[in-house]
Amino acid sequence: MDLKFELGAMHRHEQSIRNLLLSTLNVSDLDNVTRSNVRVGNKDYVVDFAVKLATLLKTSRDLLRSAAADLDSLKREQLLCQSKLLSVQDELSVKKSDQLDAVKDTVEEKMSSWAAVVKKNSSSKVSQKEMKKAVKSAINESDREYNVIMFNVEEQEEEDPSENYDADTALDIMNSAGLDAVEGEYTTERIGALQNDKNRPLKVKFDFKSTAFDLLAKSKNLKDSETYGTVFIVPDRSREERVEHRKLVEQLKLIRTQNPEKRCYIWNKAVHTEEY
Repeated sequence: MDLKFELGAMHRHEQSIRNLLLSTLNVSDLDNVTRSNVRVGNKDYVVDFAVKLATLLKTSRDLLRSAAADLDSLKREQLLCQSKLLSVQDELSVKKSDQLDAVKDTVEEKMSSWAAVVKKNSSSKVSQKEMKKAVKSAINESDREYNVIMFNVEEQEEEDPSENYDADTALDIMNSAGLDAVEGEYTTERIGALQNDKNRPLKVKFDFKSTAFDLLAKSKNLKDSETYGTVFIVPDRSREERVEHRKLVEQLKLIRTQNPEKRCYIWNKAVHTEEY
């Protein structure tokens, strides 16, 4: 909105008409322009015109003052909106930069691992298709950080279909876990083919990976829930990561058996132990 309104020119124009009218009628102020104060000798129609013109000028003056006040108010609102917009743009820029950095780090890590494999097997040539596959895998791995997988979440009955059933149920589970607010939007989808006697895993995708991290950290609270005590939430892992995690779980069980006096847990793709 362009508020560069030239009020000065209108005021100068008004002042010129005002001075001309006052000098012609020989009065000192527009409020003094009445039929009785206009000098004798003017014809009636001139007097009527002068009175009407004076009234018009007074009205114009009031309108201009009102317009000036309105313009000042609009300009203040515009500056406030611009300030808020810049703040939102800065916030979005920071978050976009963080996401790009995360993708970049993941790609670099994946490519470093790939380079190590290539170096180890330098006798064989690496095809462009294999390189693209490695990069795609790295990007998919970064995308999965925005997701969680919920297990043992009941599916809706076919007799009572609801378009938002999974989304509403997922939100109820989040609230039960202690996640009071979800930043941004989220979507849900079932994984796998429909089975009559088994609930399919429910994938939840967030706009911000920090939301996924918060939910994973609080998911342990579900064990105390009467409604969702059997629901458990895990990260969205690739097939290779799932195989690796199963091995870690087996290793964890063995270490717990050998060290019953210690607290054993999986963190950062490794089994850790510590004193209670």
